[in-house]
Order: sequence, then structure tokens, then C-alpha cells
Amino acid sequence: MKFENVEFKEQKCFGIEKHITLKNKKEGIINTLWMTFVESVDYKAAGDLYGVSRNFDMTTQEFDYSACTNIDTPILKEFEKKEITIPGGKYAKFSSKGVMNAEAIEKFYTDVFTFTMVGGEITPDMGRGINSFELYDDSYLGIDNPESVYYLLIPVK
Repeated sequence: MKFENVEFKEQKCFGIEKHITLKNKKEGIINTLWMTFVESVDYKAAGDLYGVSRNFDMTTQEFDYSACTNIDTPILKEFEKKEITIPGGKYAKFSSKGVMNAEAIEKFYTDVFTFTMVGGEITPDMGRGINSFELYDDSYLGIDNPESVYYLLIPVK
């Protein structure tokens, strides 16, 4: 699996955070969270958007997930927001191109984390307080665009 090692500067963000369980994940909570978020901020003025995963529990497969953006992004509609800091440091950056349906996203995550845990090429650094984050930058053209690219970054030592 291809990845590149990158240095990421600390990013202060705000967004919406929810605790994800297997049940509510299957019910589409992450999609609902993103829909609420993009309707609440001026995401076109935001620049990059982030999907941050923290506190992953290997036993239950539960975690906390935040849809967030730069701290200076204009708010269009008030919502219960949380401040989030994506720690700076070294990250392994994986990319996925194409339509982003639930199955494609799940497969991409499974492939990346399987590679990360057993590939031996990188050593994850979970001491930074996050498990991973998705990066939606200028390469992201929308969920249904086959030319759309998004990234998954894993903190590494």
C-alpha cells in the first residue's frame, strides 16, 4: 500500500463530535454529523475540512469522531461545537480516489489499518491523542465525483 511520510503542523479546529458505536455507525451517524456540520459553517470559505478519530477501543470498535475545520471559519448557523486540536508531527498519509460511498470508505479504512498494524513499514504513534484524521483539501471534489481524492493520516513515530 502506498503512503507518503509528511510533517503536519498543529491545527486548531472546531466542529461537531460524536461517540461512534457499531450500531449508530451502521445507522449513518457519521454522514448525519457531516451534513449538520457543513450546513452550519461556511465550508467554502473554510479551506480544509478534517474528520478526526480519537479514543478507539479495539474491543468494542467504538471511538470519538469529529467533523471539523479551521478555527477561523465563519459560522452560518449555531450548533453545539467543540474545539479540537490536531497535533503536529510526523504522519503517514494515505490517499483514496473515487466515489466515497460507505463501502468504499470502510474498505479504505480497513486496508490502511490492516497495513499499518501488520505491514511493519510504519510505527503508529497513538501517544498524540488521536488515532487518525481524514483530510479534505482542494483535491476533494465531492462524495459522488470519481476524480475526488481524500486523505487519511496516521500519526507515526
